[in-house]
Amino acid sequence: MDVSIVIVNYKTPQLLLDCVRSVYEHTIDCSFEIIVIDNDSRDESKSLLVEKYPDVIWIDMGYNAGFGRANNKGIDLAKGDYTLLLNSDVELFEDAISKTLNHYKSLERKHKVGLLGCQVKHKDDRLQPSCNYYWSGIREVIEEHPIGIKILQKWLGIKKLRSRDKYLKLGNNHKITWLGVPFALINSKIIKNDKFDEEFFMYSEDEELNFRLSKNGYSSFFFSGAGVYHHIGASSENNEKRDLQIFYSKLQFIKKAYGSLYFWIYCKLLNSSFKWNNKLDKNGYKSYKIKEINNYYDDRGMLNVYENFRD
Repeated sequence: MDVSIVIVNYKTPQLLLDCVRSVYEHTIDCSFEIIVIDNDSRDESKSLLVEKYPDVIWIDMGYNAGFGRANNKGIDLAKGDYTLLLNSDVELFEDAISKTLNHYKSLERKHKVGLLGCQVKHKDDRLQPSCNYYWSGIREVIEEHPIGIKILQKWLGIKKLRSRDKYLKLGNNHKITWLGVPFALINSKIIKNDKFDEEFFMYSEDEELNFRLSKNGYSSFFFSGAGVYHHIGASSENNEKRDLQIFYSKLQFIKKAYGSLYFWIYCKLLNSSFKWNNKLDKNGYKSYKIKEINNYYDDRGMLNVYENFRD
């Protein structure tokens, strides 16, 4: 079998149905299986899908296992030579899987390929910036610090990382720093050996996976010759919880990627940035309490703000 398509579902029954339908409609030139891992949706997702597509492999996690851990379950079951990590809010409009697979195979002849993505679009065909060109880290914090901005930009003439145009190269095939995973293809042998870190509940687990793969010599790439539609944020709820989860997940990545000393320096700079920005912003700068990160680990060892949220 060519490709195992792993889809994590959480309370997105119609989007999931549209996603799977589009895979069957548009995937012509490769063989595939679809594995859906459900994070305890408790809705009509399973009945709607299995009735219409009985060949889909449906796995109930029995609890909300988060994005990485649920994906790992599907990766363990995958029988294809390649694995496609596909969001339930993605919809195919062409044979993107076969085209991306062929490009992956061509890249493998010359490179150690990790994750490969394709163009990600809104339904009106506007491109979404799915490529990332730098890792999260200390420089990113310095650039958000009022003093750091002056030193880097005014005195040293260095442009901010975030000022880079993420749309600039989306019309060309190219190597990237790391790839988000609404649509990410990888050789199954690689991903079965280096799966998602299961301490991440949601967010930053994709950056951590890319980072670990890069340390093992694998590079991520972008393919401009195919595209998919992506309904952004369709399975996210509660902006306050989401923002806090994003913040603490990034801290989790920083500590895992760079170690305790780097993490300590990062947190000191971040706290200083919060204080200075609060002084300068009359409307109130949004800041978080770094030390409270340990309050959000659940009994399974995941950093889960959604389950342990405190007002």
